[in-house]
Amino acid sequence: MLGMSSFALSWSKAYRYPVKVNVSDANSQNNNMGSSGTFPRIDGTGWDVAAGQARAEILCPKRGYSFEIGMRPFFTSLTGGSKAMSRGGEGSFLSLRGHLRIPDEKTLWEFYSHLRLWDKVALRIEYAPWVWAGPGHIPIDANFAGMTLKTGDAIQSDLGITTFTVGGDYDVSFGRDLVFGPNADLNIIKWTQKVTTEKGASNDFSQTILQPTIGAHVRYEPTNTGYFSWFKPYIEARFSWMSFDGLGLSTWDMSAGIAPPVSRNVDAGFKIGYKQWRLDGNRARLFTDVSVEGPYMDFALQF
Repeated sequence: MLGMSSFALSWSKAYRYPVKVNVSDANSQNNNMGSSGTFPRIDGTGWDVAAGQARAEILCPKRGYSFEIGMRPFFTSLTGGSKAMSRGGEGSFLSLRGHLRIPDEKTLWEFYSHLRLWDKVALRIEYAPWVWAGPGHIPIDANFAGMTLKTGDAIQSDLGITTFTVGGDYDVSFGRDLVFGPNADLNIIKWTQKVTTEKGASNDFSQTILQPTIGAHVRYEPTNTGYFSWFKPYIEARFSWMSFDGLGLSTWDMSAGIAPPVSRNVDAGFKIGYKQWRLDGNRARLFTDVSVEGPYMDFALQF
């Protein structure tokens, strides 16, 4: 009876998954738990998993948190255009590829860290320093932020979109397999653009944008996958959007991944996915309709 009570207590935790237990310590602290045939005795370094647990997101159950760091190579396709205006109101709407000759395909890198608390709340910090550059000849007469460009001028165009994001998720569990909930982000976007002609004339434009978004996310983690449970597979999706002060930002992301353990307290995460980032509208002297999308890979360590 005492053994059954201990088993029930292991399921009474506030976490979505049962916690790890040290069978040796449990046996040594309670001599009435049962025979070694029911609970085999192992050495102090051996660990079993309660109730056939297949995954362990909360790796520090007494503290109630886990931490993740990672990076993503993002294989992007850049489309759209922008209008950078001078303080005097001069400027033309120019296609990034067709007019400014910025290459539309490039591999970019992103970095992030996530802190999960109480198995329900996730705090996210993400950093995406996107940069494109390319030479070419402009095919039309145009004006870039007050600098006049003539048809056929040889130019060097540079574009930087650096985003620093602070966000949070709240998870609502539907059983042990499915998680759904809202998310909110605050994005600090640094838009920098520069055009240089072969004659040495150049013009720089930069603007900092503060853009909030709200959205939702869903994650499915099958618990009964046989021998494949060791890899801890999952699929997930999320989206966010908000139109604020004349400018709209929308993102969506779908992915599938695994997180096999590499040690007792560390999982190695890997996933592949596809996502889109779009900035549309105007704020101050910047008019933009730009989309960045493509497949990506994700490498992470979960502690």
